[in-house]
Amino acid sequence: MARPRKHDQDKILDAVERVVARDGVLTVDAVAKEAGVSKATVLYEHASKRALVAALVDRTIKADNAFNQACAAAFAGEADAPLKGRIEAARRSPPVPEGNPAVLSLVAALMQDADLRAEFRRNQKTLSRQLLAEASDPRAARLAWLALEGLKYQQHLELHDWDEAERAEILRDIETLAGLGKDGIGHDNG
Repeated sequence: MARPRKHDQDKILDAVERVVARDGVLTVDAVAKEAGVSKATVLYEHASKRALVAALVDRTIKADNAFNQACAAAFAGEADAPLKGRIEAARRSPPVPEGNPAVLSLVAALMQDADLRAEFRRNQKTLSRQLLAEASDPRAARLAWLALEGLKYQQHLELHDWDEAERAEILRDIETLAGLGKDGIGHDNG
């Protein structure tokens, strides 16, 4: 039987993000101190540092999926709704100006853990299947999705720093690549 969750998981996982961002490394002691709970509480909820990272990966995937689904809901019933939603999500979520060390640390953890990478792979496969199934032109949608993912990773990994005007232009180009029309998904492209 699973143990009951008595402690606020978001509070502990928020602490994981802050510790990684601040310290660049993850220790259970630092997470406990940051969350204002005992080390025993952290270990009761998550048996190891790997379990903490796995929980953070799971939360990150779920939050990203929920955000993209909420953006796609505005296009329900339209052709290419999932792709339009992902483009809209990219419009609404510019990168953090100072970068996000927690994201970089998550990526590093993923590179070292095949099971965590597998979670992301499964999620990406599910997303791509849905996107292609609802696409009016699956090949164009696949290219547009790959371009969106490239933009996202370039930003999150701080490999390139586009200003807002450049990002808007890139997103319009992705809409054009997907064949979503001159006006893309209803935004003023003037």
